[in-house]
Amino acid sequence: MDIPDRPRSPPAPPLRHSAATHLGEQKVPLQLIMAKTRHKNPRTAMRYIRPGGEAVAEITGILAPSRRTH
Repeated sequence: MDIPDRPRSPPAPPLRHSAATHLGEQKVPLQLIMAKTRHKNPRTAMRYIRPGGEAVAEITGILAPSRRTH
């Protein structure tokens, strides 16, 4: 008996959280993360996206004023 292909169910919440976090750290746009995690509301999707230490340090480096050496 052939079983037709069906869409995969969304990942379980802990896996969804990890996947969204990893995608966010790789600078994947929120719209794509929402599509992958099947969120319709950006606020709900953003709940899962938490930047890691490296991402925060990178942004801090961008915002930090350059130091003059003279």
